[in-house]
Amino acid sequence: MRKILALMAVGVAALTLIAANVANLESGPQVGDKVPGPFEPLHLTGPDAGEESCLFCKYGNDPVVMIFARTQSDGLTKLIAAAEKAAEKHKDAELGAAVVYLDTSDPLKKSAKKLADDAKLKLTVLTCIKPADLEAYKIAADADVTVLLYDKRTVRANHAFKKGELTEKAVEKVLADLPKVLPTK
Repeated sequence: MRKILALMAVGVAALTLIAANVANLESGPQVGDKVPGPFEPLHLTGPDAGEESCLFCKYGNDPVVMIFARTQSDGLTKLIAAAEKAAEKHKDAELGAAVVYLDTSDPLKKSAKKLADDAKLKLTVLTCIKPADLEAYKIAADADVTVLLYDKRTVRANHAFKKGELTEKAVEKVLADLPKVLPTK
């Protein structure tokens, strides 16, 4: 009987550990890591629309909200709107905001441009790139959205979401980490 109880305890502990790992999706460079470096997505909006240019280079050491997304969703739309508001509010801090879609299909490009028009985005740049061109960033295949908040090219917060997990509460959690990249007064 003791052996059975011990085996059951080990099984419960193992299941708990597995559940914890599933809940904590790891995607992209982690807190404290340096951002891997230059990449040149196609800009769908902003001053470089229609061109491939480096976001990493554009933002330099400034604070940045960098969103990597595989699909469009209501949660992503809310996050983009929040990033736009934050970039406007923290213009003096030169907060950069960008979305890098990991999809270069024409339907995605059309959808992103419509979203930019509907949301009247002025500061948040929407781009797209083939996932293979971002291997150094280690964006997990099962991450629908990965958000990096960084400054001085060092990740200060990382949030990763599977499809359907980017809720309004999750957006609030991302925004709560903004002070980690903004200059203190």
